[in-house]
Amino acid sequence: MNYIKSCLKNILSYKQRLALKKFKRKMVNQSKGIFRKKVTLAMMENFLLKELEIKKGDRLIVASSFGNLNATFSPKELVELLKKIVTDEGVIMMPYYPPGNSYEWARQGNIFDMQNTKSSMGILTNVFAHSEGVVKSIHPTKAVCVWGKDSKLIVSGHENSTTPFYWDSPYGKLLKLGSKSLGLGIKNIPIFHTFEDVLLCGVEDYYESEIYNLKVKIESGKIINVKTKVHDEALNARLILAGDYVKKINCTSYIRKKLGFTFCYIVGNSELFENCKIEFSNGHTRLLK
Repeated sequence: MNYIKSCLKNILSYKQRLALKKFKRKMVNQSKGIFRKKVTLAMMENFLLKELEIKKGDRLIVASSFGNLNATFSPKELVELLKKIVTDEGVIMMPYYPPGNSYEWARQGNIFDMQNTKSSMGILTNVFAHSEGVVKSIHPTKAVCVWGKDSKLIVSGHENSTTPFYWDSPYGKLLKLGSKSLGLGIKNIPIFHTFEDVLLCGVEDYYESEIYNLKVKIESGKIINVKTKVHDEALNARLILAGDYVKKINCTSYIRKKLGFTFCYIVGNSELFENCKIEFSNGHTRLLK
């Protein structure tokens, strides 16, 4: 399946792939819609609190596919709900990656405009990024937007991080602080790249050898250059999806529950990191040999 997706990436443009993905999701969800109950905001709140056990002070790294929630509420209402639950004593972080794949963006020499470039990571991320109190990291391919305690400290220096996901990145900082990964209608786990960058250094390198010097237009309007590594797309086509890999690891904090058209999950990043350390040391990585 990953090989087929990789071939499509080489044939179709980003806009064509996005249109195909939306059409496929619409058809699948319509077929399910007859049998699935709409999810109200009250149901969502109860689900987050009771089923996924999210609480005040939690630091969440959120990946989402809002359309899969089959919601009666808006993305803005969900953003406000998440903020209300964790409060400003907690943290909410979402990936804010530019359109297309990183290698496409890098090779085309695009400028990441922190004010105007839309995130390819879903409508929830775009709404969250423009909500009150949210700050964005400076990075041309793997920017994040963060709200909550120490948010400015978390995003600071991302443009100088060793890799987009290493210890000195926002992901690495939240791993050190203690955090959880939350998937809403999606199995994507962005912080998994941090585990690989930290634990597989010198063992398996999932990045291209080339260092890209890319432009970022910061909020003041000034354009700066940022050097970054970009994942090797051909090699990534041989990787098991992180969400599928994590299902096979025995993490006591991993909770996956059906909701809407698909499911939601939550997992403790510290426990997941320690389990991956054991798995990786035994040669059990995501890479299909």
